[in-house]
Amino acid sequence: MYIQVAVDASLRLEDIDNMKAFSIVEAVPGLSVQALADIAESAEDNHYWIDADAIVRLSAKSSDPQWLEGFWDMLKKVEAYGYSDLQARRVKAHVEKA
Repeated sequence: MYIQVAVDASLRLEDIDNMKAFSIVEAVPGLSVQALADIAESAEDNHYWIDADAIVRLSAKSSDPQWLEGFWDMLKKVEAYGYSDLQARRVKAHVEKA
C-alpha cells in the first residue's frame, strides 16, 4: 500500500489490499512536504508520521469492515518496530520516487 503524491500535490491511496508494505511515492522529488502538510509531520531520514485516520479516509475501502480490520492489524504488527504508534493513531512511512 502506498500514498501516491501526484504532480498537482493531490493524494491517492494505491495498492490498498497490500497489507505488507506502506510508503509514500512522489511524482516530483520534494513534493511530499507540501502535499502531506495537513495529514503528516516530518520524521527523520526521509520519513513521515502520517495520521492513520487520514489514510483510512483516502481508501476506496474506508467503509469495508474487513479492509479496516486488516489495516489496523497491519499497524499493530509494525508497532513493535517503530513504524506505527497506535495510541497516537499514526504510521511512519518512507518516501520513494515514482
